[in-house]
Amino acid sequence: MKNAKALRHRITRGFVLLAMMVGLVGCSGHFPADPDGTLDRVSGGTLRVGISHQPPWTDTTGEGFSEQDPGGIEVQLVEDYAASINADVEWHAGGEEQLVMLLSESELDIVIGGLTDDSPWESDAALTTADAESIGVAGSTAKHVMATPMGENAFMTSLESFLLDQDIEKQVPEEMRP
Repeated sequence: MKNAKALRHRITRGFVLLAMMVGLVGCSGHFPADPDGTLDRVSGGTLRVGISHQPPWTDTTGEGFSEQDPGGIEVQLVEDYAASINADVEWHAGGEEQLVMLLSESELDIVIGGLTDDSPWESDAALTTADAESIGVAGSTAKHVMATPMGENAFMTSLESFLLDQDIEKQVPEEMRP
């Protein structure tokens, strides 16, 4: 009886140690991680960007601009980011709701269009750290963000690191600065 109890104790201890080792091996991956591999896929590949019309952040209809050749502050930022990871940009124009749905279905990598940190899409997409401020509705300060897929943390970290190195505030028109 005493030997059986000691044997059960040793077996239990062995399982606990085995579980701890498996847990440590599982934690030895790269962090932050991308479960869907977004950063690896877009680096040297194609960055799929959803864009809604919201000048001066994004412009898909102004003089010299189109849905396939847009302009604006955020467009230039995305193009510069893509260049930094050796990616081509593929533009997808649409309304915010449609674009966020495509983002959540892994059909897009970024959504831009003058989004702010109080976006109604916060539960459907990961929002970057605010990269610029402007005078918003009713004179309040709006903090601008970009939307990325939920959980793609290596991609989000790469994009945010790039954005933090940019001097975006100078690109905001004077009359829109807080």
